[in-house]
Amino acid sequence: MNGRYGSRARQFGGIGLWLVLIVLLGAVAVGALIASFILKNVDVTLLLRNQSLTAIIPQDLHGRAQVGSNLGLHMNETIRTTVPVNQRVQIPIDDTLNIEAIFDGEVPLKLKVHLKDSIPLKQVVELNTTVSAYLPELGSTLDIPLRGKIPIDTVVPVDLVIPVDQNVRLDFTTPVSARIKQTLDVPLRANIDAVVPINAEFNVPVLNKVNAVVQMPTTPSRAVITEGALKLPLRTLQLQLGEEQESAK
Repeated sequence: MNGRYGSRARQFGGIGLWLVLIVLLGAVAVGALIASFILKNVDVTLLLRNQSLTAIIPQDLHGRAQVGSNLGLHMNETIRTTVPVNQRVQIPIDDTLNIEAIFDGEVPLKLKVHLKDSIPLKQVVELNTTVSAYLPELGSTLDIPLRGKIPIDTVVPVDLVIPVDQNVRLDFTTPVSARIKQTLDVPLRANIDAVVPINAEFNVPVLNKVNAVVQMPTTPSRAVITEGALKLPLRTLQLQLGEEQESAK
């Protein structure tokens, strides 16, 4: 009897040991699967504050910047422009002008002309008339017909004052020299094409934000992370013992 019970106890002990081993192996396998899943899918986030580091930024930084001061600009250019002009211009003139004066019109003429001259008269006058003559011998007046040609050769004195009051039409062209000394007020409306040379310094305020490109140095530069978060996948991490790290250093 004791032999039977002893053999059975040994059988149950061996089975229990195998069961424990199987459970342990299952737990190890499940833990390995869970660890593999965590390593592949879980990330570690490290919070960084005031952390110094050395970094290289391979690309230029693009952004918009607000300019806080005025920009000093030097311009040395020639600008072509069209200037509209609409104003009154004062033009002083002090010069002698030689011009052609053309006149065509009526001039009122009112005057007295004193004519004193001698007019020679030399001609033959035909006479055909009747003359009444008193004949004392006959004691009566008779009508005597006269017919013939009478030659006249004499000088007739003339002393007359002739009044003239009429319009006289004049049409003539004559050169005239005129001296002009005055200021002309003329309206000026025009578009003037101008070439304006500019060589000056300007102090220009920049009111709007501008697109900026910051060229980063190609050598490592020291920087400080004031506040940030570093996300690390667990699959990229390697665990080492402190002694191994010291030996590696």
